[in-house]
Amino acid sequence: MNDDARDNMKIRYLLQIILGIFSLLSSGMVIADASTVKLVNLLVQEGILSKEKADILLKQVVEEVSPKTNDAPQKLTGEQALQGGEDKGKVIRMQYVPEFVKQEMREEIKQDVLAQAKNEHWGDRKPLPSWLDRFTWSGDVRLRYDTDFFSQANAPPGVFRLAGVDVDNTQIDRLRWRVRARLAVDVKLTDHFTAGVRLATNGASENPVAANQTLGDSDRSFAAFFDRLYINYRPNDWLLLSGGKVANPFYRTDMVWDPDLNFDGVMFSARPKVNDRLLVFGAGGVFPIQEVDLAKNDKWLFGGQGGLEWNMNPQSKVTLAAAYYHYENMTGKISPLNGDVNLNTTAVQWRQKGNTLIQLNNPPVAGLDAGGVYGLASEFHQLNLTGGIDLATFNPVRIRLMGDYARNLGFDPGKMRQRGANLTGKEGNTAYQVRLDIGTTMLQDMGQLLAAKRHDWLLFGAFKRMESDSLLDGFTDSEFYMGGTNAQGWIGGAAYAIADNVWFTGRWLTANQIIGPKLGIDILQIDLTARF
Repeated sequence: MNDDARDNMKIRYLLQIILGIFSLLSSGMVIADASTVKLVNLLVQEGILSKEKADILLKQVVEEVSPKTNDAPQKLTGEQALQGGEDKGKVIRMQYVPEFVKQEMREEIKQDVLAQAKNEHWGDRKPLPSWLDRFTWSGDVRLRYDTDFFSQANAPPGVFRLAGVDVDNTQIDRLRWRVRARLAVDVKLTDHFTAGVRLATNGASENPVAANQTLGDSDRSFAAFFDRLYINYRPNDWLLLSGGKVANPFYRTDMVWDPDLNFDGVMFSARPKVNDRLLVFGAGGVFPIQEVDLAKNDKWLFGGQGGLEWNMNPQSKVTLAAAYYHYENMTGKISPLNGDVNLNTTAVQWRQKGNTLIQLNNPPVAGLDAGGVYGLASEFHQLNLTGGIDLATFNPVRIRLMGDYARNLGFDPGKMRQRGANLTGKEGNTAYQVRLDIGTTMLQDMGQLLAAKRHDWLLFGAFKRMESDSLLDGFTDSEFYMGGTNAQGWIGGAAYAIADNVWFTGRWLTANQIIGPKLGIDILQIDLTARF
């Protein structure tokens, strides 16, 4: 027998041991004799279970059935069971294990065996160098059919540009084929330190909320940029410290943060477990938004969040979180009319649309210079409350209901007028979203699937309303309303996996501007995503 066959037989043998144990526990109260203990001992010998874990396992399942009878089976401790017991002929009675618990245990142990086989290169004729085991690769490729439908009653683009909103098209429908590709690698440096980078396509390198590349420009190749680059320190299993260009650490929906947004800066994420049913979590960080020549004008985000995750029972979970996001130096300042001081650097580096603006460079005819420099009129100190409930009562179908509420505590119409804003009195500082998901998979982040098995499916719908100055428009979802605030509307769609980690997603997004010139946008997106 060659080495490949021997190693493959070893894997099958270990899996048969696991299934053998669970077959003895497959219905109600069953009787397991010394052969059950032998199976557990084999798992210990193969390194799948430690002796300590095996001892704990047997202690939990061994019980006395007839303690008052002289011929009752003797109750053994886990240690005695591992050693064969004081009387190897005695019968051990094991407690009933619910089916869903058995299924979870089967899957966990199976994955442990397969992971060990992969790490130890069982069956490999020429094992790779051991240093390659420190590298973990991941990525995805997404193909998208994207159509934008504009209402014929929309105001022309020039009306928006005169107000400082960078809009090129408001009335002509547009169809695009788009792609997105991402490739990430994480390197384990020590038991506590890792470093990682991620490359992503990006049609515009200065756009922090989109990684799409539009097809149809055959004269040039696609560009890729580092959208993540970080060093992580994990002193234990519940605390993470990270610095660089890092992933969003907050529990969230796609209302406040675009799914593709990453943060520059340093952050922490903590998820200590209080008991078997309650977990608390927190996240926070200091994030530079824009660095300018004068330090006093640098723009910053200071964010923090706390919450809890409560498992009401094995089929349901509730998550609640409260966050506060404090932006510093985000408001614009008008340059003196005939002075030498240039305050154009107070304009934000990246905007979408929706926030109230002021013109900073004092054109000769105020409000008529389309080439003006615009800044934000309001401060942004956002309170954000997010909650969700997951129900698996109808297994394998799961239901998730999420709600998101935000209020800009920095919104002050009086101060905005002092800065030069021309307000209508209808501006607002509140945003909210309600979302419902029903399907066989909930492995997702803000509606974007992260993984799926073949034939998994998902239906989803949402309503969101974001008033003009409720959120910083530059960081909101770039797909809904084509990005920004001052909009409300609906989202509906479905996803279906045609193979493991390959799935179709279809979405319809419809939104209308709340105040100001009419702007209605409907969007149809059909995606094919492959993840590896």
